[in-house]
Amino acid sequence: MTTESDPYVIYGGDPTETDKVDADCPSLGAMVMSDFQLGEDKTCFINGATNEKWTYKDMLEQTSLLARVLYGAGIRQNDVVSIVSENRFEFPAIVFGAFYLSAIVAPINTTYTERELKHSLQLSKPRFVFTAPSTADQTLKVCKKLKFVERVIVFGRDKLQSNAISLHDFIQKYEKKDFNVEKYVAQRVSRDQVAYIANSSGTTGMPKAVLITQMNIMSIVQGMRDTINLAKQFLGDNIVGSSVAPWFHSMGFFAMIINACSRDATFVFLPKFDNESFLRCIQEYKISTVSVVPPIMVFLAKSPLVDKYDLSSLISIACGAAALSKEVEDQVRERFLKNYNTEVMIRQAYGMSESTLRTIASTLVVKPGSVGQVLPGIYCKVVDENGKSLGPHQQGELCFKGPVIMKGYLNDTDATNNAIDKNGWLHTGDIGYYDEDEHFFIVDRLKELIKYNANQVAPAELEALLLSNSKVKDCCVIGIPDEKAGELPFAYVVKQPGVQLTEKEIVQFVADNTSKVKRLRGGAKFVDEIPRNASGKILRRQMRDMYKASKSKL
Repeated sequence: MTTESDPYVIYGGDPTETDKVDADCPSLGAMVMSDFQLGEDKTCFINGATNEKWTYKDMLEQTSLLARVLYGAGIRQNDVVSIVSENRFEFPAIVFGAFYLSAIVAPINTTYTERELKHSLQLSKPRFVFTAPSTADQTLKVCKKLKFVERVIVFGRDKLQSNAISLHDFIQKYEKKDFNVEKYVAQRVSRDQVAYIANSSGTTGMPKAVLITQMNIMSIVQGMRDTINLAKQFLGDNIVGSSVAPWFHSMGFFAMIINACSRDATFVFLPKFDNESFLRCIQEYKISTVSVVPPIMVFLAKSPLVDKYDLSSLISIACGAAALSKEVEDQVRERFLKNYNTEVMIRQAYGMSESTLRTIASTLVVKPGSVGQVLPGIYCKVVDENGKSLGPHQQGELCFKGPVIMKGYLNDTDATNNAIDKNGWLHTGDIGYYDEDEHFFIVDRLKELIKYNANQVAPAELEALLLSNSKVKDCCVIGIPDEKAGELPFAYVVKQPGVQLTEKEIVQFVADNTSKVKRLRGGAKFVDEIPRNASGKILRRQMRDMYKASKSKL
């Protein structure tokens, strides 16, 4: 279906009645609380590492407790709380407790270095930072230097540094027992109220803070109602799902949110992902649907470890966060057909932090290699370099409009205006096309982001780091193809005249100053100069061509 004004704008159709956000629902917190109340005694979450289980009733109790504690400690609407932690039960308790108060949640990557963690905290400026024992030392060290951080709360009851308090003691000290959470969430809040701050890597260097509103999240949650009802046709009433993504990542965060609010699905999570635990959980808990990233699909297609576990319960695999090749998709299907004589449904989706979660997804009709069709309530167009919308099978930049598009970037008007035009279209920087059935295919990226294991790595950030080395005159970072990881960061470097510097030292310098996902796993190579245009921008495509040419000679 298209709009009348432009025949090449694709509309996902009007949401069904169950797909619409209830106009009378006063807040995101009220929606979440209602979902937990409806779930009652059904198991909501299972920690696959410990087998600890929380029912929907447990979720309601624990999230309400954290809301009373946060309120007692002074958190109000628009205040920010951050979480630096692996997946664990305290994580959703804090997230939903904050949502009840219309406060803002800003999860932070646990693999960040001190420099990256400090940058992220300075963007969102949380009053409270919650952290796990595994991340506490670095978090406390960084927060000591940030005046806006009032409290660092550590999960567990271990001996703590002087500027921290355990979650147990925090609850004991601040719980306001007479605070009526249910009455509080019934107060109407603007749908434009920010609820979540995501970190999004950009071509300009360090991550930007993406502002996601209550309406954005409510649209995603409500939009899953039909999807879950549809899934029951294939998965049965007893849906058991899992996701490999950590909850500080937008993909993992919303997998947690959606499953927690599904009312009748059970979600199995792992504190930390590893291949064997992932397979064991599918076998042990009879998981019927999983959300994965392309490197896990490569693992499912090729690893001999897969044959040691019974994965016959798995009916549906959803893959996102990066492009999945048709070849790998076919290999996974063939393996399941060979091992279990069953057709596993593999569905791709497309989205980005700036669109809350997904804007395109495969539903009933799945075309190999396609990321699916535009979702209800969302408009999409493919445009050329002049902004003209294109027809079927013509490649251009994907643009979106709808209730899931971010409010903007925090304190960055220029970046916001560059991403969202005056007509409200989000320009993704991704190149794709659609066919005559309006199924979309992702081809390439205008943005220069490197996708390593579904993580976004900004070349400009690594280039800025390399240029901080006194022995480096100039540099260019590109992504080079890798079957398992998608892409690997690789650097071309120009040395300062007369200095001694090895490629190994370049790789080690980056490793010493960045988190693991940003390391130069593709290596480094010295060149005489970096090609640039008249305005000084690196001709990155030329550098990619240089790399391809060097490989073709081998």
